[in-house]
Amino acid sequence: MAIVEVLVPQMGEGLTEVRILEFQKQPGDSIRRDELLYSMETDKATLDVEAPFDGILVEWLTEAGAILDVGAPIARIDTETADAAAHAEGSPAGEVRGGSAGNGAQAGPGKRAVVVPPRSRAYCREQGISEKEMLRIPAPTGKLMPADVDAYLLAKATPPVVTYTEYSLSAQQRTFAYRLRRSAQVVVAGTIRRPVAWSGVRDYVEAERTRGVEPRPTEFQTFAYCVAQTVRDFPKFRSTLIGEEVVRESIHINLGIAVARPNQELTTAVIPQADTLDFATFLQKAKAHIYAARDGEDQIEADTQLLLTYLGSTGIEDAIPVLVSPAIGILFLGAPFVQEGILKANLVLTFDHRLIYGIEAANFLNSLADYVAQWSGPPS
Repeated sequence: MAIVEVLVPQMGEGLTEVRILEFQKQPGDSIRRDELLYSMETDKATLDVEAPFDGILVEWLTEAGAILDVGAPIARIDTETADAAAHAEGSPAGEVRGGSAGNGAQAGPGKRAVVVPPRSRAYCREQGISEKEMLRIPAPTGKLMPADVDAYLLAKATPPVVTYTEYSLSAQQRTFAYRLRRSAQVVVAGTIRRPVAWSGVRDYVEAERTRGVEPRPTEFQTFAYCVAQTVRDFPKFRSTLIGEEVVRESIHINLGIAVARPNQELTTAVIPQADTLDFATFLQKAKAHIYAARDGEDQIEADTQLLLTYLGSTGIEDAIPVLVSPAIGILFLGAPFVQEGILKANLVLTFDHRLIYGIEAANFLNSLADYVAQWSGPPS
């Protein structure tokens, strides 16, 4: 029997990393060749990966949701023959990495072996240094001398001055970073901007709050409803790209909303089929999905076509939003401001130029601005 590492396969030219979605086998399970082992997501598709040979799964070397480089080890399998191991790894079975050099330390790939004379070895034993630790002591000349041991012990006894802290990104933030990198590789982004008259939205929201109606609308939620209604007439904003050649145009819009969590992480709430909802139901759904996102539920899926982002509470009036695939566009709403006595807000749209051209984006943004400027309440 031989325990070998299973590597993340190269599934297409230019792919450098993948996101692990789900494991189909657990440690201790028997595996047959070509049996489904796990699923992963690339910038092109979601793929099922099959076992390369028969064996028993020893352990997974990562967790669901992790981002791995192509070629990185993902699992260890106890296989029946060395030949199968060699076939799976693409390298000689039982390959020994590193070696030894006489009476010295092991040499890793591309490293020179360090010679450890008997007196240095004895000195290490006197100082309570194990054989394993001894091999880690720096030896600039290639021969470990007692002076090298003394320098190592002095450095070890002197506590370092720590001027920083380190922490790992959460699984949610690693996923977000992966989507950003993937988007940078495939999306051709274009951005346009225009202001919109905002007094109608503000007056309506303040009047509704004075009346005490429930659910109480916010300015941003009212704006999001206007987006959902406007997109009915713009099918490309209800679409996603499948690879480089296929457009998937949906009947309805799944509207994403960027949500900041209390720990400063960013996630996405999604209102499914937002254009089919009446105003009151839209408000209820929006609040429910935003609360769930703040609790850590990442709701974005492959059929989320349009994203909204808003920094009004911070006073930010203008920004260029970054498009995160699979969405075809992301729309920024700025904090309202007064210009020449008129209350306005900036709308900034970043869109995927592979599918949407500038004139189409401009028409959508102009129609939305007209809808918002004329807002006095939802259609009866």
